[in-house]
Amino acid sequence: MGDISKQAIEAALSCNWKDAISLNKEILKKDPQNIDTLNRLGRAYFELGNIPQAKKYYSQTLKFDAYNPIAIKNLKIIKTFNGQSVEKIKPTDYSKISPSLFIQEPGQTKVVSLLKVAEPKKLSRTSCGMPVQIISKNRHLIILDQQGEYLGVLPDDLTHHISQLIKGGNKYMAFVKSIKVNGLSIIIHETFRAAKFKNQPSFPEYHITETKNEEKETNSDEEE
Repeated sequence: MGDISKQAIEAALSCNWKDAISLNKEILKKDPQNIDTLNRLGRAYFELGNIPQAKKYYSQTLKFDAYNPIAIKNLKIIKTFNGQSVEKIKPTDYSKISPSLFIQEPGQTKVVSLLKVAEPKKLSRTSCGMPVQIISKNRHLIILDQQGEYLGVLPDDLTHHISQLIKGGNKYMAFVKSIKVNGLSIIIHETFRAAKFKNQPSFPEYHITETKNEEKETNSDEEE
């Protein structure tokens, strides 16, 4: 069971939603009350735009775990569609997710909860691991998806810090780490450090405690 569960998670991380459905259904045959598997099926069907099936599996989760936060969160998101079709970003629109992206390196990566986030319907179109853009506008660093749709902004203190580093030559990439009904967290990676910042980490205030909390949240989101 362990191997097939690992394959199911890897299929989701690689955005192979059809494979994820097949693998998770195999798990359900042996363990029909497996909460993680039911949530993964809900996530896979949602990513493919099959809202009725996504709702079905998240609802099944609640039959066995009435207070499951993942199922409750995603059923709230589904409710925002009110029967409308889902226009999802296709997995082929961006590179497959490497699990290594979730490894946080002290000083070089930082998990950030965005402020002034977009409405739930827009957030639901994002996926864990999806690359996002960091754009400077009106003294703010705005986060956009690949289609240029607004997702949120970085906190002011981090905006000032990162803006100065970018002006000095540093380069960064960012991608979605976790999604909530009214919230979105991203990971920012330092991909190039300018010579003038040779001995200056991008994120010296990095805290291990914060990392552990975020990793716990992300692991849950990966299995949705």
